[in-house]
Amino acid sequence: MEGFLAFPSDNIWQLLSSLKPETPAAWGIMSAQNMVEHLMLPLRIARGELPISVVTPEDKVERVKNLMLLGTAPLKKGFAAPFLPEGKLPHQFESLELAVAALKKEVEIFISFYETYQGENIAHPVFGPLNKEEWHLFQSKHFTHHFTQFGLC
Repeated sequence: MEGFLAFPSDNIWQLLSSLKPETPAAWGIMSAQNMVEHLMLPLRIARGELPISVVTPEDKVERVKNLMLLGTAPLKKGFAAPFLPEGKLPHQFESLELAVAALKKEVEIFISFYETYQGENIAHPVFGPLNKEEWHLFQSKHFTHHFTQFGLC
């Protein structure tokens, strides 16, 4: 979708190469490393590795999906995902560099998974069941949202 980072693309890694541990967020409470670690979560959810309940009421899922995911608007700044714990999470990795390496591996696993996956759509906690193309679109919007948050794009 125009206006968003291509997902997957080498451009993601080029942009991340300028991220420093002290890079401040334009909004929110995440550190640069928190953000990189946060990007891994939906990649795992998209593979069915972390089954999660849909928090959007069933009668509103299609409308929310059409507006927020399939629409052309970026993800809303400061949106607090209702399925995540409040506050800043502790780092999962010893350094930003290790977190970026882990994210790269998660993206590779995601790509490989969807090259062969023929099962049913996998649920996103806000948008409900998504197919391969919708999960790619979500990743594109999600990466763009957080890269914008840290001035990477």
